[in-house]
Amino acid sequence: MNQPFNGQLGDQLIKLLDSPNYHTLNIVVAFAKSSGVLRIKNSLEKFRKRGGKVNAYVGVDLEVTSYEALTALLLCTNSLNVVHSERGQTFHTKIYQFLGKEKGVIVVGSHNLTAGGLWTNFESSAHISLDMSNSEDIEMLRVQEDYFKSLTSLKDSFMPITTSDDVDKLLKNGYIVKEVRQQVRLAKATAKNESQVRLFGNGVPAALPPRGGMPTKEAEGTPSEVSTGKISELKNDEGDTIWFETRRLTGGSRNILDLSMKSLVERGEPTGTSFDLGDPGFMRGGVEFFGINPTDTGNRKDITLNFEGVDYTQNTILFPTGDSANGTWRLQIKGVSSSNEKITGAFRSKGEEHYLVNKVVTFTKVEDDYYSISVYPESELENFAEASSILGRNGSTKNAKQLGLL
Repeated sequence: MNQPFNGQLGDQLIKLLDSPNYHTLNIVVAFAKSSGVLRIKNSLEKFRKRGGKVNAYVGVDLEVTSYEALTALLLCTNSLNVVHSERGQTFHTKIYQFLGKEKGVIVVGSHNLTAGGLWTNFESSAHISLDMSNSEDIEMLRVQEDYFKSLTSLKDSFMPITTSDDVDKLLKNGYIVKEVRQQVRLAKATAKNESQVRLFGNGVPAALPPRGGMPTKEAEGTPSEVSTGKISELKNDEGDTIWFETRRLTGGSRNILDLSMKSLVERGEPTGTSFDLGDPGFMRGGVEFFGINPTDTGNRKDITLNFEGVDYTQNTILFPTGDSANGTWRLQIKGVSSSNEKITGAFRSKGEEHYLVNKVVTFTKVEDDYYSISVYPESELENFAEASSILGRNGSTKNAKQLGLL
């Protein structure tokens, strides 16, 4: 496969996970991000519900693998392991190995477990179909099994991740990063090099799939069968991100975020974006980010928020009327997980009664009704403001709370 010219590996993985022919998936990658994990998460969960096993080996070099990716993988794999050498010996393997009773598939190439690696980047890989009755194929599997055993024998360079505390330890000691914080750092660095002359174009269009991950065409066992159909405009594989200064918030659990109809622009140019209001100095309010026309006040929308690997549904965006109306949209962050746990309970587990108060809250779009949410201390507000391509107010006055687009 030469992605994106004759297929995209993410589509292939989803079809293989949906196939009844396989009972085990072994993933070995240098880097993982939520942009890749969340787009195959549903397929991983369905595979495991059918009795399948998923084992992952992930590197944490070069500050690429993220906290969000590992927290999500912890919940949708049977075993999760991190490989790292303190000598600067980069763990750079990329293998996706499907095993079944009668057949198997090995993918070896350059694809990391990111949206770019699975869908939008230029990547190449060899896809090898296995016959479990063929002695040469069995020998090939034995060689790979020896490699997996070699990884597990690395002792202090091999860390099984069994609880969220293990992921927190990696974050605390700087081995992994939070994605939006990394996005902010890179945006600030890019802003300092605005005078750089761009010598190249924008590459090849490549589509990202919707959540649930159904590929555009049938793709069974080999790359020659993967879709080469029409592909859409290239998207940032990290997803669009908006952030809000929260201050106090409202609601009994301080979990209601106001979303303005109209925003004052402090820096940046919304012209040509979905936020373009046609009114100099102003743009459409923050509710626009969630796919709602700010003036369509009769609209109501439920969205899913992924917080630390868990999906919480039934977070409602609405425009209040009657006694509760204040002339602005509201996002009620009140979602419930599939195990009937409330997102507000997950917030309280962080040790603060009102976790979202006086923070910076970020939303990264995965799909029109699916977003990842992250929370940062208010002390980072200046960094977020500096990194934003558009900086504004969550309202039409200078006294309103800040918001920004990354």
